[in-house]
Amino acid sequence: MNQRWTTRRSLGTAILVGGALLAASLVRVGDSDASQGKALVRGNVPGEWRFWAGDAWGTRYSALDQINARNFDSLKVAWSWNSGAFGADEYYRTTPLYANGRLFTVATTRRVTTALDPETGETLWMWRLDEGIRWQKAPRQFAGRGLAYWTDGKEERVIVVTPGYHMASLDAKTGIPDPKFGKNGVVDLMEGLGYAMVPLAVDDSGPLIISDAAPARKARPGETWNEKTKTGADGTIGIDPGEGQIAASSPAQMVGDVIVVGNSSIHGYYPIRLKNIHGFVRGYDVRTGKPLWKFNLIPQPGEFGAETWKNGTKLGTPGVGKVDAWAPYAADPDLGLVYVPVGMPLMDEYGGHRPGANLYGNSLVAIDSRTGKRQWHFQFVHHDIWDYDTPIAPNVLDVTVDGQKRKVVAQATKQGWMYVLDRVTGAPIWPIVETPVGASEVPGEQAWPTQPVPSKPAPFSQQGLLASDLIDYTPAIKDSALKIAQKCRMGPYYIPGQPADGGKSGLTCSWYNPGASGGVNIDGGVAVDPETGMVYVGSQTGLSTITLQKDPCSEFDFSSPHDSCGLLGALPTPAGYQPRKDLQGEGFSARAGRSLLGDVSIAKPKEYGGITAYDLNTGDKKWWAPNGGMIPVTSKDPLFAGVALPPQGARGQAQIITTKSLMIYGTGRNGGVPGQPPQLFAVDKATGKQVGAVRIPAKTTAMPMTFMHKGKQYIVFASGAGSSTALTALALR
Repeated sequence: MNQRWTTRRSLGTAILVGGALLAASLVRVGDSDASQGKALVRGNVPGEWRFWAGDAWGTRYSALDQINARNFDSLKVAWSWNSGAFGADEYYRTTPLYANGRLFTVATTRRVTTALDPETGETLWMWRLDEGIRWQKAPRQFAGRGLAYWTDGKEERVIVVTPGYHMASLDAKTGIPDPKFGKNGVVDLMEGLGYAMVPLAVDDSGPLIISDAAPARKARPGETWNEKTKTGADGTIGIDPGEGQIAASSPAQMVGDVIVVGNSSIHGYYPIRLKNIHGFVRGYDVRTGKPLWKFNLIPQPGEFGAETWKNGTKLGTPGVGKVDAWAPYAADPDLGLVYVPVGMPLMDEYGGHRPGANLYGNSLVAIDSRTGKRQWHFQFVHHDIWDYDTPIAPNVLDVTVDGQKRKVVAQATKQGWMYVLDRVTGAPIWPIVETPVGASEVPGEQAWPTQPVPSKPAPFSQQGLLASDLIDYTPAIKDSALKIAQKCRMGPYYIPGQPADGGKSGLTCSWYNPGASGGVNIDGGVAVDPETGMVYVGSQTGLSTITLQKDPCSEFDFSSPHDSCGLLGALPTPAGYQPRKDLQGEGFSARAGRSLLGDVSIAKPKEYGGITAYDLNTGDKKWWAPNGGMIPVTSKDPLFAGVALPPQGARGQAQIITTKSLMIYGTGRNGGVPGQPPQLFAVDKATGKQVGAVRIPAKTTAMPMTFMHKGKQYIVFASGAGSSTALTALALR
């Protein structure tokens, strides 16, 4: 394990990164306009952006107003930093930090940590950890999203969690690892989890990793590899991949002097092996890297919530794993609480191997940052079989409800609801009702009989599919849409997936709305105006289906249609086995075709998805706006002849921040109106009216951020994929 860094000042030896030798003189960076001596606001110095979501509360808010409705259209590109020059990425999900005159970011699948001059975009220093095979085996390599920052007014540190699950503390001025932190500035986060540490080889029979630019089961150029024995090692140790994969896909959260870090694991789309590493949240001392506490997201025997896993929870139990807290967190530094959004158990759409409610899956957990003790939790989905994990940071804010000041935390979810809770006690602000839902027809599955449904706010995504939701422009269209809808199981929400061979109803699919991507997901999310109590949700809505089949090469009884046979780690292919051709194309990313009639969705277009504004003082919806505009809808099907079809809102999840007077957003990589050039939009927060738009070099791929440096306000956003990733800064001339 080697560390690499460069600065523009000599560090005693010249170090190469990416084959380029950087010059040796430090460029002076001016201090930010906000001095260190000013009081913190929600853990942030005014004018800076010290947390992934702007402040500890996760508001995505800045009080800056130099850029406003009068001049937004006059924004120009101040600089662009080509992160792709340092390596490729699947797409660039990073939101930078700005603190004390420097901009900090990560880049590439290796999460190269970099400090930039905020005025010019010039690279000041760069650091990365060479993790060898550990990096090669890491899931979710590209999803670092950003960094954490800490200062006591004298020392400054940048905290990075690497793809191979190490945590490093770097001097914010130089990029040099802090020698007092861990071992030479690095803590191995795989240690202390209860799993044996073993030498890693390139080739193994561990579980299948898919998507997220995860490595294939073969050597990469430059790695040690024996072509004859199909083995290789470079001295790297870690958790045996046969136990599952572990990584981190979001930055750590600072709460005072405590670093709070979670984990992410293998995706649950098409898993093969029942074994998977459990989820954990841990606290570390920021000065020393000393572990302070560990919180088990799958309660171990004797811990609170263990009884919600009917087959037991002991570490290593087959079928009991994942439940990782992979999304960013939020905190209330005054209360000392960190709010952890938790993912779902393995696997995404089937849970026959894990009967019970499955705490703390699909929950928001409030943890005391000093002790690691649970203060409260709220579970949004019991026994999840829809991939409705909690995918974004919650939002902390103060509101006035019925004349009383309330400290609340709001969590938007994939299923299209926002749950608003008292952040001290976890009690609902408005009633949340356990509501009966449909039973599963999949053999062995025990769907939970009720799910918690908020009375307020109203949903921001279409849910389920009922006859009243279908297009009815003419009687013939209505009848045709109903015939399509009735081919799959219908219902209001939380419709369990159907077995491919038909259940009691004989139906081989069920409607999936929202689908696994939300509602909200990591590409979208919620921005807050903490001064008014308004929140703005960037979400999407879409109709697809769930079908479950038996995969003979998987240890799971049922999974989404997918042929695992022949893949490394799969069970032996049964003699004479032939995959069902009728199920091909029914997998995770390609199952929306059933919902179309003449290329028109059978669901009526409604004000869902896009941007939805709520007043959390009342719980009322205030306005809705599409993500970048409305799209005309046409059809060549004779059934729609002479019918003027209403337009639909543009797809994708808006990536939102708020300032003193504006809501600012990019459409996201898949959003906006087809054919429209990439733009950044400004919206009046009170009305939803667009008040400005500026063309940008490429679509945003992550949440933007803003800061003030030397009297000038900047907006910075990430864009691009592969070797074309970049950070772009906008400012007024």
